[in-house]
Amino acid sequence: MATSKLIPALVLAGIAVSATAQSRSAPRPHPSTTEERATHDLAAHDLATDDLKDAEDLLQKQQYQQAEEKLFVIVAKQSTNPQAWFDLGFAQSHLGKTADSIAAYERAAQLSPKWFEAQQNLGLALAKSGDFPAAAAALKIAVTLKPTTGGDRALSQAWISLAQVTAEFDPQQARRYLQKAVEMGPVSPDFFLAMADIFAAHGVLDEAENLYRQLAEEGNSEAIARLAGLYLQQKRYADAETWLRKYIVANPGNMAAEIQLGKLLVAQGKTQEAIAALAPVYSNAHDPKLARELAALYLDAKQYDSAAKLLQPLAAQSPNDAQLHLDYGSALAHQHNYPEAQSELLKAVQLKPSLAEAYFDLAYAAQQNKNHELVIRVLDARSKLQPETPATYFLRATAYDSLRMYKPAAENYKLFLASAAGKFPDQEFQARHRLKAILPN
Repeated sequence: MATSKLIPALVLAGIAVSATAQSRSAPRPHPSTTEERATHDLAAHDLATDDLKDAEDLLQKQQYQQAEEKLFVIVAKQSTNPQAWFDLGFAQSHLGKTADSIAAYERAAQLSPKWFEAQQNLGLALAKSGDFPAAAAALKIAVTLKPTTGGDRALSQAWISLAQVTAEFDPQQARRYLQKAVEMGPVSPDFFLAMADIFAAHGVLDEAENLYRQLAEEGNSEAIARLAGLYLQQKRYADAETWLRKYIVANPGNMAAEIQLGKLLVAQGKTQEAIAALAPVYSNAHDPKLARELAALYLDAKQYDSAAKLLQPLAAQSPNDAQLHLDYGSALAHQHNYPEAQSELLKAVQLKPSLAEAYFDLAYAAQQNKNHELVIRVLDARSKLQPETPATYFLRATAYDSLRMYKPAAENYKLFLASAAGKFPDQEFQARHRLKAILPN
């Protein structure tokens, strides 16, 4: 009689909870004794066992469509054969027919209620469908049964799967299930990592932290990175910095980690330390992404010469990147290189008209270049994206004044004075002086 010992239990590619929930134990073999045959009512199907063996051979060859077709014929004739229903569920799962595979596994489990692998794969198929409570219910039964092969290891994996699906709706209970798995023997760090990810995603941050930290203290780089990210999310900057530096020591040259450290230092107001951390990395790698991050730090630190040196080639290499033109133009403006600043900032707003933060810098550069018409056009465009400010009123007023268009100049001087409220004494003095000059009466 054919057996299916060589067929692994369902491997649910892309299972909703995690790849670590996949089962690799073998399904229950066909009955081999007279007593077992009677128990499962299979004696009447001896003549069809060759057909089942043929179907299982197709499963071994991963010819799932052909196997499904054969198994449909078999279950039509042997509707009480649990192995045939199990094999059908296995084939359908690999064909992406999740609902059909659930129905087939349910039938196998009904016909053989003490079959561990049938209950396990039913639970995993339900998890793949997104029905986590039903998946947990099936896996709760599975962990009470005896695996056909694999012993405690297979049972431990079932507890892990139960923990993972339960974490989707009851994280605290899931932690207890995971503990059961641990009690049965060694558990792969990947399982702990997957559980921690689920806890973090569901906001159970204390449990996530505990698991990440356990793995991190054992030197697991992925856990160190996630723990640092968790601390950063909680604004526990000192803790995040400690673990991120440990990660960088364990993974030298990891640019993403170096950049994250730089951002972390900035979040703590340690811009110069961030620059000191990233500048040597950039000098060795000359990576455009890192150059961009470093340039942003230089801008924050008002080190405009250094920022411009990095941004000039970046803007040339990415001529359609509006943000790069904005950053480079801003750096040039602070260097008082207003003609080039105007050119770069104009490119920024032409490429991305919604880039509101570029308009004021462009207007200011145009003012310094005495391009008064451009100042007015730019500020009018900005007003459609952002509210007016005392600074925009003042720039517009001086532009109109320079063009001897005194009526709109006076209107904007008045709007400036009304909004300035004594915060800009020098400009307010100038505005009052000009109003007296252009409105003598």
